Amino acid sequence: MFNNFIRLCLLVILFIVLSNKGFAQCSVPIVVDLSGHADTTYTQPGSSRSGNCCGGNNCVSYKVLINPQTDVLAITSGQFAASDKYYLDCNGPFNVNQSACISGLSSVIITFCKPGNNAIDITFTTTTGISTSPDMNLRQGCTGSMSVTGLQTPTITWTSIYPGSQGAYNSYLSQTSGVSTVNITPATGSPAYIDYQVTGIEQSPCSTLTKSDTVRVYTYAPLTVSLTSSNPTICAGNSVTLTATPSGGDPAYSYLWSTGATTPSITVSTAGTYSVAVNDQSDQSAAVGCGSINQSINMTVTNPVAPTAPPVTICTGNTATLTATAPGGPYHWYDVNHNLVCSCTSASITTPVLTSSTTYYVTTTNGGCTSPETAIPVTVSPLPSTPSVVPQ
Repeated sequence: MFNNFIRLCLLVILFIVLSNKGFAQCSVPIVVDLSGHADTTYTQPGSSRSGNCCGGNNCVSYKVLINPQTDVLAITSGQFAASDKYYLDCNGPFNVNQSACISGLSSVIITFCKPGNNAIDITFTTTTGISTSPDMNLRQGCTGSMSVTGLQTPTITWTSIYPGSQGAYNSYLSQTSGVSTVNITPATGSPAYIDYQVTGIEQSPCSTLTKSDTVRVYTYAPLTVSLTSSNPTICAGNSVTLTATPSGGDPAYSYLWSTGATTPSITVSTAGTYSVAVNDQSDQSAAVGCGSINQSINMTVTNPVAPTAPPVTICTGNTATLTATAPGGPYHWYDVNHNLVCSCTSASITTPVLTSSTTYYVTTTNGGCTSPETAIPVTVSPLPSTPSVVPQ
């Protein structure tokens, strides 16, 4: 009998507790599915509040499905008052401007209670609580920066975890602890990529959690650029092609010439100094990043003068010697049909036996440029007739 009385008392106490908590009067929660992404935001259209729940009056409940990587949940609304409260799994109440740590949970029940029954749109925002800068591409010898947010700065440590043993590439870092941003300068010959892990204790509300994340740094050989010309000088009246040829770095490359062109090659026809700035696609987020590689070339205009070569007169059946007297060789000799006869350093050539007048041509080369041609008329005179002797 006494035991039954105790059981009855316990049931009454349990009933009172449950009644005060309002569990029996909680409405079926509205499902808000945020499990697809760790960092996401969703606004749930407002619903009328009614009934009592978790010790509050005029309540509406939401079952929020959580991504496994989510740590923090915040609820906001333009219709909230600063004094409004919410319950998390019937714990609380908490101020609406107070985020909740939900790390390791697959779902939570958010209960919002407020006098009246007007519908209030509520925005649910989940975050991982920790966020790092993206993976980066960096030229060896250049400096970039990595950063993390959401961790308590004094607890932060940075260390390489691949390749090799942990810390094998910590020497590339400007600092390894106590900072949320570090500079990294990979040395020439670095591995194709290095994984750096950042670890620390999260900021409020998850200030009891130690979290880690990884930033991968892809490294590329130093960027070099060669600048070449299709001809050593610009021949008067013609043009040359200047070409920038990069190697190393992270393709694709960008080009900016002193002429304003943005192509790998340009065509120029006037004397002057031409420069090009070539960059790759790597990241130089810190102020000491390498940036563009600059090269320049000085081009001159060459205008060689035509050779001097006098006309020649011979008798039919003989050869002719043609001589260029200026400005110097090498000389290029051509027949009347402009067929090349000789490309030689000699200032003179001898023609075959000629029986009729003709014209030869000669040009000279200077600085890779060919001069105008000079015509050399060759006059072939008939032999005089044999004199006759008349006997006396």
